[in-house]
Amino acid sequence: MNSFKTPEFIPGPPGTGKTHRWLKTKYAELLKKYSWERIVVLSHTKLAAKEIRKAVKGLPEIQNVPDTRLEDQICTIHAYFKAEYLPLQKYEQEEHNKFCSENQSMRIWNKNNWEKHPVYEYSSHSHGKGLSFDKYWAVCEPSRYYPYSKDQLYKLIKKYNTFRSVHKKISFEDMIDNFLFKAEIPEDIDILIVDEAQDCSKPQIKALQKAATKAKEFIFIGDADQTIHEYAGSDPEFFYALANSREAKANELTEGLRCSQTINKVCKNIIRPVWEKYGDYAQRTWTPTDVVGKSYWIPSLEQSCQAKNILINKILNTNETFLFTYRGNPTHKKINQFLQDNGIDYTLLSGNPHVSRKHFKCFKTWKTFLNDVVSKQQILDYWNIIGKSVKVHGKSEVDALKPLVNKDYNIQELIDMGFIKPEAKQFQRFSQIVTKKELIEKTPYIKKVLINGMNTDETPRIKHDTIHKVKGLTFDNVIVDLSIYRQEPRSFEPVRLAYVGYSRGKNDCWSIGSSSPSRASLAGIQNHRRDILEL
Repeated sequence: MNSFKTPEFIPGPPGTGKTHRWLKTKYAELLKKYSWERIVVLSHTKLAAKEIRKAVKGLPEIQNVPDTRLEDQICTIHAYFKAEYLPLQKYEQEEHNKFCSENQSMRIWNKNNWEKHPVYEYSSHSHGKGLSFDKYWAVCEPSRYYPYSKDQLYKLIKKYNTFRSVHKKISFEDMIDNFLFKAEIPEDIDILIVDEAQDCSKPQIKALQKAATKAKEFIFIGDADQTIHEYAGSDPEFFYALANSREAKANELTEGLRCSQTINKVCKNIIRPVWEKYGDYAQRTWTPTDVVGKSYWIPSLEQSCQAKNILINKILNTNETFLFTYRGNPTHKKINQFLQDNGIDYTLLSGNPHVSRKHFKCFKTWKTFLNDVVSKQQILDYWNIIGKSVKVHGKSEVDALKPLVNKDYNIQELIDMGFIKPEAKQFQRFSQIVTKKELIEKTPYIKKVLINGMNTDETPRIKHDTIHKVKGLTFDNVIVDLSIYRQEPRSFEPVRLAYVGYSRGKNDCWSIGSSSPSRASLAGIQNHRRDILEL
């Protein structure tokens, strides 16, 4: 704790309506006493802030408020602190590219997501912990920042700090520090609410406490058991201390609106060691829904077993949603392979579908084009991926189709207009004329998905991503990969990660991982496995 204001804490286990029910109700109550312009609601992601704005936009007092104005009051933590203090521009990819051009060793790491560069990650994580470079190195996992050594990181971070200063660009960390150490205490906040507060780093907590100094109400909403960003500075001890206060216990949300009886039991078994450590906090109530649900164990996705068959059957024969989640890479490669081998349409949650809706449609509509009509747009989509066996010589560019008007066409019309060769009619399958390498490689998978009858016109029902990225989301079914879990006696973070992963589900859950005790070493997960094997 510090000299700044201590927040009121509204704790609640997963799926108890912290954001969409409690916050909306509280916001409506506050509007009776305060102007919306003096109520600030902050979250960690743009998506979460957007969902909160959507929830409160239906209130009569807010309906006529311009979205751009509401975005100033309900936004991300970083956006708020940047707007409050410094007009400088954020360090973006353009600056990253320039910094890399000036420092060759930055290019050792060459993955696509530049923001995840180990130099930026180390700088962010050490700042989040409130530790110097050397003190953070003493407690971190160096493998997180591979392929850089301690010496390389130190030199590059020093240059990175100088670069930002020279070019007057700021990082997320700068936004917090500039407010914390240079800004005046705000005079225009009556209410400050922070959603998913347990994800805050130590400097963020201090900055929020400073911002709320003159506020009449200062509220954190969250769940200490879902603190899964310890490596980046999240402070579970701070939130367990808040949660054990008399006020927090009185305000605790207990009615589960998401998890089935089975998933609720699984989650409680996993989190049990944490609840036991924090004494009275273990007496909390978290009720399940009326759904019973089932739990299954899959030793490995490469092995055949009844639980795996049940999962595949449910994916292919229901319209329910499914989430595959895991602690980290390279687990995603095994999941990708499993989904592809079984012809399951899917997407990475933080990326694009494995096959675009447009490309699936090309495969599905080719026979229609041979016998009936398709839209001009569909023909344009064909044109990007079919080859010379179909196109008339010299007509390979999409620009060649400019003479087409916005109407439906059949293949004979395109032949008559001199765009497509007459022999194109002999190709009954779209796979026979595809020349785009990426699609040729995916053709066997595309055929399986279409044979399975999956709806490829809408967003995939099956998604996968790391537990850190799926937090806050809800799916009908959840599949948690435990195969890379390891014992970490000094930290409950692995237990909390598993807890968050399973609690995304509403109905059934599957666990993937070795049945060997040496691999399933977490006490809570061992309890969960025993329960499954007894079903």
